[in-house]
Amino acid sequence: MEFPIVLQDVSVRYRLPKERIRSIKEYVIKSFRGRIEYEEFWALKNITFQVPPGEMLGIIGRNGAGKSTLLKLIARVMKPIYGTVQVAGKVAPMIELGGGFDHELSGRDNVYLFGSILGINRREMNKKFGAIVEFAELEDFMEAPLRAFSSGMIMRLAFAIAIAVEPDIMILDE
Repeated sequence: MEFPIVLQDVSVRYRLPKERIRSIKEYVIKSFRGRIEYEEFWALKNITFQVPPGEMLGIIGRNGAGKSTLLKLIARVMKPIYGTVQVAGKVAPMIELGGGFDHELSGRDNVYLFGSILGINRREMNKKFGAIVEFAELEDFMEAPLRAFSSGMIMRLAFAIAIAVEPDIMILDE
């Protein structure tokens, strides 16, 4: 059986400064002089699993447990320090509210922008546009800049686009 998502011995480490750096100037000076000390924070350590075709996977845990980091790996937004991540198929990630959108562009323009990020060309998005707007219930707002949208409107638009492009894998975070 071919698994659409396979993680093998995956680890992700972040380097966090030990002391608070108050400005870019301070950061540049300390960095240049080699005076920034870091501590390691392992967001994920030796994670192995596979998701069978057609299955849904839910990930729960406390803040800082690595849930969003794991989803970013599957979405191909980041790479692990160790291990391998294999993802087969078209992925529609909804990881951060408004991620992939430009808040200065209109709702209409953002549909095409987000579609292109997901690998859908303009002609295909033209075919899907009406269904996206109807599903999101944003008919009266598509010419307004996204900065005028509420967070709920942005989420509905992103979800409508993600559904319309018919992904093999959909990733939802909070």
